Amino acid sequence: MKDVNESLKTIDRYCEEMPSQAAQKVLKMTAKAILVEKYAKYIPEEAMQIIRAEAQNPSESFSVEDKADFNVTNHPKRYLNKSGIEAIDVIEMVVEGISGPAGFNVGTMVKYLTRLGKKTEDVKEEWNKVLWYAQRALTV
Repeated sequence: MKDVNESLKTIDRYCEEMPSQAAQKVLKMTAKAILVEKYAKYIPEEAMQIIRAEAQNPSESFSVEDKADFNVTNHPKRYLNKSGIEAIDVIEMVVEGISGPAGFNVGTMVKYLTRLGKKTEDVKEEWNKVLWYAQRALTV
C-alpha cells in the first residue's frame, strides 16, 4: 500500500494539469474522502452536488485539438500529464482498498474526471457519465 500523503501529493500534481477546475475539485475531494477519512460512501455529498450541477449545466467548455490521439491504445495524451503521471496511476491510488463493484465504479468515475476536457467537447455528456458512475458507487 502506498503512503497516503504521497498518493495525495501525486493526485494533486496530476490535478494541476487537468483542464476542468470542477473535475479537479471533485477528484481531490473524493481522493481525500477515500484515502484520509476512509469515507464509507466513497464520494462526499459536496462532490456529488458539484457533479449533479455540472451534469445539468456545465460551467466550462473545452476545445479538443488533438483528435489524432484518439486511436492510441497505450499511453494516450488525454490520460497522461506533462509531469508523466498517468490517469491509471491516479485511479489505482484512489481505489486501492475498495473492492468489488464500488471500486470499479469509483475508478471509472475518476477516469472520466481525469479526461474531462481532453477527449470530447461534449462536456455535459462527460459529466453525466461521471454522475452515473458516482451514483452506482454510492448504491452498491
